[in-house]
Amino acid sequence: MTINIDDTRVRRAMRDLIAEIEVLSADFGPQVQEAVEAARDAEISADIAERLYARILVLLRNATGVGNDEDVADEVRRLLGTADDEKPWGKVNLVERNGLKPHLVQPVPTFNNISVPMWEGYVDVSEIDLWRENHRVELQVAEFRDRNHREPEDEELLQLMFGELYLPSLDKKDPFKIRPLANSIARKGVERPPILTSDGEPKDGNRRLAAAKFVLTKDGFATDEQERARWVKVWVAPPETTPDQFEAVVVALNFEDDLKEKWPEYVKARLVVRDYRKDRDDIRGSITAAQEKRLKEKIAHQYAITVREVTRYIRMVRWADEFEDYHIAQRGMDASEVRYKADEIFQWFYEIDAGKAGDKITPDQLDDDDELKKIVYDLMFEVMDTGVQVRSLHKIVADEGAMEQLQTAHQLLEQQDKKGALELVREAVITADRKTAARKKIGFEGFLISCVDRLGGAPPDNWRSLTTKLLIDLERVFRASLGTIEAELVVRGERAVTGHD
Repeated sequence: MTINIDDTRVRRAMRDLIAEIEVLSADFGPQVQEAVEAARDAEISADIAERLYARILVLLRNATGVGNDEDVADEVRRLLGTADDEKPWGKVNLVERNGLKPHLVQPVPTFNNISVPMWEGYVDVSEIDLWRENHRVELQVAEFRDRNHREPEDEELLQLMFGELYLPSLDKKDPFKIRPLANSIARKGVERPPILTSDGEPKDGNRRLAAAKFVLTKDGFATDEQERARWVKVWVAPPETTPDQFEAVVVALNFEDDLKEKWPEYVKARLVVRDYRKDRDDIRGSITAAQEKRLKEKIAHQYAITVREVTRYIRMVRWADEFEDYHIAQRGMDASEVRYKADEIFQWFYEIDAGKAGDKITPDQLDDDDELKKIVYDLMFEVMDTGVQVRSLHKIVADEGAMEQLQTAHQLLEQQDKKGALELVREAVITADRKTAARKKIGFEGFLISCVDRLGGAPPDNWRSLTTKLLIDLERVFRASLGTIEAELVVRGERAVTGHD
């Protein structure tokens, strides 16, 4: 090497740079290695050497899929000692990405009426550690400290956020709800920039950063999702930022309500079901169970919800459609009024569909019974006032006495006596509940009678065929049951109280 540079530090940096080039060039043919060796032996100045070796490193790294031109140029300048050690935003490694170069945020952000200048740019989230003093995990960090007599390491703090580090207080699998946030970040990246100090300590956005790290370190995420989570746009407060300014940031972002109003579930459900139905219509012929599963998974991913929620929305929207069609098409009511009512009671369409088959009424059941449809939908629109009443409809319909009360309630509604109708609906719920409880009691008695008959006549050989585990379980259950039976017989005067003084 014959570069005319006397600085020992620069010479050492240049040797490191050439060593990396030689390692990368070894993966290619002799022609590339010869070119690298020729460049190494050339007598050139430092600035020409920087450009030459930067270009070689760019070509080699691009060929191996590592880094980009700007990353390489920054590294070359750093190795040669020509880069500025002090950036205006401090030690955070802000980089250009998606066409965005590091820049001052304009207008200057204001937190709790205090202006705090910030620099904006992208960071590799793997280079950022979580903030141990974050108030969200303050109690858990204190508990860790009490149990282990030390501060948690960076990896332990991350495990704590993931719910993978055991603490008695953290009895949930996902105590900070990292997984749903990670799924969202995998889909669209971190949307609100975390705020870092000039040393890279996150004063706001710890949970977002933890979720991004979850995407990078856990299985189940595609390469493009991991890349989306890796590069996070952040705001960095420069070194001169005061403690009062940081306090304003924390207060403003964690105490002040952003007044964001969530979309009504009625609206969200209709959007989900609209796309589900559109995609389903695109499938020619009858749809298979596997196609249905894939379709629901696609819609769930599109809207960042679970497959179960997609299924629930499909059922609820079907009920809402039937409800609206009845009141608009058959009763001739104003469409807007009906839709607003459907929005207001939308959760009831989940209540009416809750339960297993046979323990609920269905839209098909109402379609086959116009009189029942009229009673149910009219009372839901104008009388019922709780989801409990709606959930009890299947029990009321199955009980003759309760159903008579529901029919009478509908007659009172037609007479404009809504108060009386509501009272009868409530009575119908009570009647149905009593009958259900009585049937359960009869069912238990019938079961015990059959047990007495079968056990009393069981030959010894039947018991020999049972497994040891089943015999042990039977002994445990029988012993507990005998104690309960003995106590009940004592209460009824059929057994004397026994005991020892």
